[in-house]
Amino acid sequence: MTKTVKTTINMDEELWKKFSIKVIQEKGGRKKNDVIEELIKKYLKD
Repeated sequence: MTKTVKTTINMDEELWKKFSIKVIQEKGGRKKNDVIEELIKKYLKD
C-alpha cells in the first residue's frame, strides 16, 4: 500500500478553475488528485 500525503499548493485562481472544469468534464468529479499525481510522475520521468 502506498502512503499518501496531504499538501497545499498556491496557484493562479483562474488556472485552477480551468483545470478543475476540464478534469470534471473529462474524468468526473473528485479526480483532480489523480490527474495531478499522473502529471508529477510524467514530469519526473522526463
